[in-house]
Amino acid sequence: MRKYPIQQSIHYLSALYQDIKTDFENNNVVNLQNNIEKYEKSNSDAHLISIKSNAYFQLGEYQKAEAVLLQGLKEYPFHFDINLNAGIVYEMQTKLEMSLCYYIQAHKFSKTKEERDLAETYINRMNLLLKEVYENEPNELVKIFNLGNRLLQEKDYRSFPLDAYQQSTIRQLMASDTVNPYMTNMYKSFNIHNVDQKNRFDYATETLPGNVYSSHHEIILDQPTILPVSVLDTQTSLSFELNKKVYSFANNDLFYNSHQYLRFNETGTLKIKTDKPVFIGKPLSITDSPLSKKLVVNIFVDGVSGAFIQKHHLSELMPNTYNYFKNSFITNDCYATSEWTFPSVASMYTGKYTTNHHIFHPDFNYDFASNNKMMQEYFKEAGYMTTQIGGDWRVTPAHGYHKGFDRIIYKNFMSGGMDTANIVSETLEHLEAFKGKNNFLWISLADLHHVPDDIDQNLMTQVQLDISERVKRDTKGPTTVLTPFDTNKHDKYINEIKRIDFYLNTLYEYFNNNYQDEEVLIVLHSDHGQSFLENTDILLNESRRKVPLMIKGGSTPVGTSNELMATIDILPTLLHLAQLPAATEIDGQLPVIFGGDSARTFTYTEAIHPNQTYKAALTDDTHHVYFENGTAIQNDGLIDLNQYTLRLINKVTGEDETEALADRADYYEQIIWEHVQSNAKF
Repeated sequence: MRKYPIQQSIHYLSALYQDIKTDFENNNVVNLQNNIEKYEKSNSDAHLISIKSNAYFQLGEYQKAEAVLLQGLKEYPFHFDINLNAGIVYEMQTKLEMSLCYYIQAHKFSKTKEERDLAETYINRMNLLLKEVYENEPNELVKIFNLGNRLLQEKDYRSFPLDAYQQSTIRQLMASDTVNPYMTNMYKSFNIHNVDQKNRFDYATETLPGNVYSSHHEIILDQPTILPVSVLDTQTSLSFELNKKVYSFANNDLFYNSHQYLRFNETGTLKIKTDKPVFIGKPLSITDSPLSKKLVVNIFVDGVSGAFIQKHHLSELMPNTYNYFKNSFITNDCYATSEWTFPSVASMYTGKYTTNHHIFHPDFNYDFASNNKMMQEYFKEAGYMTTQIGGDWRVTPAHGYHKGFDRIIYKNFMSGGMDTANIVSETLEHLEAFKGKNNFLWISLADLHHVPDDIDQNLMTQVQLDISERVKRDTKGPTTVLTPFDTNKHDKYINEIKRIDFYLNTLYEYFNNNYQDEEVLIVLHSDHGQSFLENTDILLNESRRKVPLMIKGGSTPVGTSNELMATIDILPTLLHLAQLPAATEIDGQLPVIFGGDSARTFTYTEAIHPNQTYKAALTDDTHHVYFENGTAIQNDGLIDLNQYTLRLINKVTGEDETEALADRADYYEQIIWEHVQSNAKF
């Protein structure tokens, strides 16, 4: 008989939460403290943030309440109550500008009319208070109100190279208040100096770390060096003095609309003089002392279904890829942690599940970079030049992926640019330009999105398809994730995969011709499969969850593996194979085949998306487990667990064995509870 551990946990926490509310109402301090301690021992969730901050607030300890709320916003950035309470706490500390900002955030993240009305009440009252306080400082008042209006108008970071307020970031120093400032400029767009809302999709950009200097700057060069530079005004006089030799540039000598790379073969103190602000990028040594792996490349192919690849055979679909990796490591059982790109790629970069990195909302911005260490940072710390090349609009510098990268080449894929052919070309040029360095690259190939998006873009695919397969059947879903089963898309999908493989062969040949096997670590992987490949009502089906993972390089195990793996395991695996220190505080683990202590007994894929129910799918050696709650998730990402279903499906027979194997079903229900309990709502 089932024990339903989630129901038991929710019932206990709900009763305890009601007791705490009663303690607040009755000002029963002793009981309140005891019950808060009981709650904290049982669970750490958004309810606890509210409880603890309210307790401090009632005691008048506003700074402690503020600390609790700010920590809570790292985990629940779009939570209405936490944002509203932060506004109240700041108001009590007379930090009125901050208070207004959090009231506005609460309004933006509200889920109901009651919440919106409540937030508007606080906003209107704060506006009146600000008018009183700044009655004699109208300019300051205008600044504060303008900031509030900007927050209301903020867009998500997909619009890069525009910022969240739809202003161009070209030649604007970004993240200037952090240790990781960076600047974006145009890339290979000789007659275009900037972008706007109309043409932002049409041009490539290059993003580099560095800073802006207004007059003098000195850099000690202890070896031959490449120095990236961007003048910020066409009429700029700029000079470089090294060993009493002066190299001067004036007016339009250096292209205004691109980063320029200047090579200095001599060592010494480089003195830079400029009459106007100029961006100086991070100096790059021409050669590095070789590390264990001179070249580490993540070939990320968006949207490849591992189940589909296995069904149609890698050697047939991707013969060049098969030939390159056939004497290396290939797994048959790697599962994505999420069903779509935004959270899934964040999981690969951080080694964390969505519930821990908190990237899930398609329309709101979250300070992802400040709260997570990403893959490129580990390699940068080890001495690699780190580079990202692609057009994935969910993995832009603005999202936080600037942190740890030395160079980012980006052009929004939806504009028809930066497809596999372009990216392979840019990758080869980068490796030739910096062939003396230890290189870490992440390249994003998004061509397969043409299939669910019903875009007939590529010549090679068009000429292979019969006209019957080009006829639109109106099966495009509201998002690519929700595109329903459609056999008409299968051949197009196959041809797009083959086209990607065709171009990747050029890259494979370059690796073989320029590096020894023991010098490289080449990884091909994906973030999710496709829903149109399988005729089922289950969103998290095998065709959607299972993804390819191939790794080549000296000391990499050779052969096909059936050990269960997850995409969050890619980070610890790469660090291990590159002989770098292991990552800590992540969910990923090193598989046994690579030397890990224990193998995964199951994989976990989850779907956390506003206006959709929470779904989880777990797979072990014998069963698939499908879980779904009964109420759609709201902006805050919390999961209402008052109603849910769990099914234990035999992988071989397809039979539902939930009741027959009640203990096993309860075991997985407990696993799911432990996974989502910090996001629980009741």
